[in-house]
Amino acid sequence: MKYTLTSSKDSKLLENLIIKYGQIVTINQISDEAKKNLNQSQIEYLISSLTKKGWLIRVKKGLYVISDLSNRGFLSLSSYIIANLLVKNSYVSFESALQYHGMFDQLTNKIISISLKEHKDVNLQNTEYNFIKTKTDYYFGFKKIIIDNQNAQIATQEKALCDIINFHRSIYSIDLVIEKLKNYKNNINFIQMQNNIKQLSMTTLKIFGFIFDLLNIDSSELLKQSKTTKTAHKMTSDSRIFNAKWRLYYDSYFGKLLTLKNKLK
Repeated sequence: MKYTLTSSKDSKLLENLIIKYGQIVTINQISDEAKKNLNQSQIEYLISSLTKKGWLIRVKKGLYVISDLSNRGFLSLSSYIIANLLVKNSYVSFESALQYHGMFDQLTNKIISISLKEHKDVNLQNTEYNFIKTKTDYYFGFKKIIIDNQNAQIATQEKALCDIINFHRSIYSIDLVIEKLKNYKNNINFIQMQNNIKQLSMTTLKIFGFIFDLLNIDSSELLKQSKTTKTAHKMTSDSRIFNAKWRLYYDSYFGKLLTLKNKLK
């Protein structure tokens, strides 16, 4: 797309919007500021024109970000802020939250958030925003963070690890959590983490009990809660090996890790 300089009137409009509202503006705010000099059809054309030129970036219906000169046509806002703008009642979790906490150093173009309502995935400026619907009982464990004077909601590192297993149980996700618990053991509040785990599904609790045993982390509190049911659970849909302590079927991949652990004793 070829960007052209906007007129002095358009520049003044954008400047006034930033002064009044900041970089994030609604269509009503744009209209209120522009109607001093333009009628409604002219305002609609102006918004369309500024969007095509890259001065306004549409985040969702009725919501725009004003670009600065150096970033025209690209979102200069943090992806954490954008995720919260897309869905107000949501918080960023999974690898993106771990990245915020310095526990995930791989580049990712996907932001996964937990939300209270179902929302479509959004692709915006080469980043994919996914939203996982959850029930109110699981909607906790996040903090409001101020980034560039804007609000973002991001899971604590303990809750992000819990969410990875609670919502996406797979060999990859469980292995990722094991790696992070092992590498960042001294940075994690395990009392807080166990409190989080005990509020989630029984399958999630048993998986973490299994993981804690694997890493020599005290699992006694989780074991007490696991005794409230005699139902057996599965780590993944393909799990076939039974662990009697947790009444949990686990995958052969993790059986190899158990064997290695026993050899190192």
